[in-house]
Amino acid sequence: MKHRALLFVLFAAALGCVQLAPAAETLLIRNGRIITMKPGDAPFIGYLATGADGKIIAVAEGEPPAGMKADHVIDAGGKFIAPGFISAHSHLFTSPLRGLGHTETLYGWGRANQRLNQHANAEDVYWFALHGSLDFLRNGITTAYDFSISPAVGGQAVGVGEKVPGPVLRPGPFEENQIRAKADAGLRFIDSVSLPRVGTREEILARLEKVLAYAKENYGSNPLFLKMAISGGLQRAPTKETAFLEAYVMKTYGLMNQSHFLESPERVPEQQEKFYWYAEAGALGPNFIFGHFIQTNPDILRIAAKSGASMSWQPMSNSRLGSGVADIPLYRAFGLKVGVGLDDQSCTDLSDPFLNLRIGLALIRTKYKDAKALSVYDMLYLHTLGSAETLQIADKVGSLEPGKFADFLVVDPMDPDTGPVHDPIAHYVLACGLRNLKQVYVGGKLVADGTHLLTQDEAVVRREVDTRMARLEAAAAALDEKK
Repeated sequence: MKHRALLFVLFAAALGCVQLAPAAETLLIRNGRIITMKPGDAPFIGYLATGADGKIIAVAEGEPPAGMKADHVIDAGGKFIAPGFISAHSHLFTSPLRGLGHTETLYGWGRANQRLNQHANAEDVYWFALHGSLDFLRNGITTAYDFSISPAVGGQAVGVGEKVPGPVLRPGPFEENQIRAKADAGLRFIDSVSLPRVGTREEILARLEKVLAYAKENYGSNPLFLKMAISGGLQRAPTKETAFLEAYVMKTYGLMNQSHFLESPERVPEQQEKFYWYAEAGALGPNFIFGHFIQTNPDILRIAAKSGASMSWQPMSNSRLGSGVADIPLYRAFGLKVGVGLDDQSCTDLSDPFLNLRIGLALIRTKYKDAKALSVYDMLYLHTLGSAETLQIADKVGSLEPGKFADFLVVDPMDPDTGPVHDPIAHYVLACGLRNLKQVYVGGKLVADGTHLLTQDEAVVRREVDTRMARLEAAAAALDEKK
């Protein structure tokens, strides 16, 4: 009977009636110039092997052992093999909104985006977040902390102390669709949910629990899904009640909180006062990350560091919006952990982690007038393993070590030719870029080959994005006419 059932399954599969899951495959890359980012490791010519579970089983200098086999063996020919970049602070749904508010600082830029975003529905944000996730993968970002757009619109959504009509809740599974988009793209992620100030405390918590349950039930066993978090909203809140609610949620549900904070050079005293609301509420600690954290002072840094909190730095975004320069050497001297993010595609525009590295170096070295203020190794560390440590996922990603996910990049310094490699880390950070990025692997699986993405049909995604954005533009124009 068992043999008959097996024959039926094989026959049905041949006819296309039953879809058999493809067998997991192993990979062996030899002759690569490997940058592991493991502390103490210098770059070396060697090999990297992955298991069927998508994790690294071996990485070492020299040739692989004679008996080592894999489904696919690749000679890297001296190309760089390096960890995928981690964006510790991202807003993937903004991918179709590039170039907006280009003369504005934070709050004016936010209004330019809100003009269109307020008309988006739940299906729109799926396609927008999918577009942004694919954009990250193509550019070598394999893991992202992503702030999901909330279904709430209006209220305090524009800037500190600025009120607009609302807030109201839009219908549909906004947060759920953005989780689905990242997983469908093949991006590894942390999903961060806002707590919109709409309804009672009980209603807000019920919405959060619904999203947490969706993530656990649908993606709890998916290795791309790392964990859930909340998006702190105190920067735009009028009272300290928000700080106490976030502290309660962090403790009750065991969630990390990343809060946009002390970002803009506008209304600095008001922003700084709210820092102490977080301290009073008991929100600060190892599970708390400050996003941006530019307009600080020594007392704020002392309290934040003592609590074990960390921060995420967005060099390209801060430059584009004129937000200022986060004093990273000072923060690290205080003991703050630091991660690096690409932020919005709508305020970073080009999600280029190589450019993010160089702009970060340029900002700090210019601020200090000292080329030793931040090293190329430290800058690369902050965008890989440093971000993983800040997000508390360094046991899974951030460096090329056995037991971690095989998320890595193949970067060819010879195509186009960037000249002899004297110092591998310096050459990788300063001389290589997206033009040299040849392949992107997530979990040992090739997801981008050159600029060609292998996880989705980009033509379909682009048609959806264009159609939906045209509708948003029309709705925004109609509303403009009424004003």
